Order: sequence, then structure tokens, then C-alpha cells
Amino acid sequence: MTEPTVDAHVHVWDTSRRELPWLPVGHALRRDISLADFRVAAEGDVPEIVLVQADADPGEVFDLLDQAAADDAVLGVVGWVDLLADDVEKKLAKALSYAEDRGARLVGIRCPPADQHDPEAVTAPAYVRGVRAAADAGLAVDLLLRPAALTGAARLAALVPGARLVLDHLGNPTTADDTWVTGMKALADVPSVTVKVSGVTAHLPAGELAELLDFALDQFGSDRLMFGSDWPVCTLRSSRAETVRRTTAVLPVAAHKDVFRGTARRTYRLEVTAGR
Repeated sequence: MTEPTVDAHVHVWDTSRRELPWLPVGHALRRDISLADFRVAAEGDVPEIVLVQADADPGEVFDLLDQAAADDAVLGVVGWVDLLADDVEKKLAKALSYAEDRGARLVGIRCPPADQHDPEAVTAPAYVRGVRAAADAGLAVDLLLRPAALTGAARLAALVPGARLVLDHLGNPTTADDTWVTGMKALADVPSVTVKVSGVTAHLPAGELAELLDFALDQFGSDRLMFGSDWPVCTLRSSRAETVRRTTAVLPVAAHKDVFRGTARRTYRLEVTAGR
């Protein structure tokens, strides 16, 4: 039997419980999004799932863990905890305790800086302290950044060498320009950094996408790249099935095992799944 793939970047939300300020009134995605909807989008080929935060709301991580506990397809949650909080260790411990009680897995934290373009934001002392606390708690840290901030992320990785850092959406490039290339090269020099092949895969022209993925594969190797559909955000430009197809077509077959399964399971430590 073929092992299921891992989709390492899936969002769900309940608009009655989340503010979601990045989705203004009238936006196509400002509606309830559920795991049942994801199953429809997966067209009968449901992968293993990592749910990722969508709102800077202290309650969201607990809601996501509840959903993970109720659905065997969800292997883990990358949730929001305020990494800038003075009591960040206490907040992390509370979320981890809740996960254990529910039989779910909190595998990572995502708390994007206020300015995703600022390389200094991810090396500010409070942010570094929060990332160190997450690493000490055994959690990966997802980074949602823009190309200009990637050199700062590389400095962060050097400041917290024990942290497993995951760069979301290839760093959100629009093209393989000097800023993105320089930042990605700096990150590739740090073995603890992995990169999500996500986000931009839904909409960039095939030629530009191939250039970006070829460069990322050359710099990081397949064992440091993981696939995430960024569903449902990807549906603003493409279906989930088309996003998977485009990514699969661009990557060499030899890279598929890592990118579509192995890297996510290693990085988020999903090999042993609690409560399953």
C-alpha cells in the first residue's frame, strides 16, 4: 500500500470565532472553512495534514488542536502563541498540555513579525527569546516572511542554533531576484532550516516557478523541502488539485518522496503520532 502524502500547510477557520483581519468583509474566503471542505478539495485522495494558524488569536491553537484530536488525517498543528510575550514559556506549556490532554500534536508555532519585510524584526531580542523558548519546548517555528527579511531569518537561525525553522511559501518571492537569492543562500547555510514549497506554487507562471524550485532544490536538497498546498488560500488562483499537479510536474521524481512526505514528517517529528 502506498504511503499517504503529507500536506504540511492547510488552514481551517470559523468566522464566528476568528477575526481574521487579513480577510476583509466581502473577501471570497471570508466564510467558514472546514476539514470537510478540504476533503472535497482533495478529490478522494486525502493526505496526512498539518493544520497551520491563520489568526493571531490566543484561542485559535486550542480550536485547531480540538480538530486534530477529532480527525485522524491531522497529524499535527502549527499554532499561534505570542512569541513576544514575557510569559511565552507559560503560554507554550499551556498549549502543549492541552494538546496532550486531547491526544493531539502541537508540532510548531507560527507568530509572524508585524513587518514581514523587516530583517531586523526576526532578530529583535524579544522575538529571539520566544523562538528559543519554542525550540526548548521541542517545537518547530514557521516563519512567514518576505524576501527582504530572509537575511534576518538566517541571523535568527545562527542566534538559536537548536531551533527547527521552517520558511513558509519559499519566502514569498515573485521572481528569483537578487534579494531572494541572497536570502535563500544564507538560509541554506544553516542545516536546521527547511523550506515549504507552498503559496507561490498556485499562481506563478510555470517558467518562473520552475526557476525558483530548481534553485531551492539545488541549495537545500529535497530533504529540506516540504510540500504545502496553502489550501484554501491557493484557491484564489488555482484548485488544490492543480496546485499539487503543478508542483509535482516541476520537481524531479527523485525528490517527490522527501518533498511530499519525508521532510514534513522529520521536521515536525510526526513519525510517532500520539493518541492514534
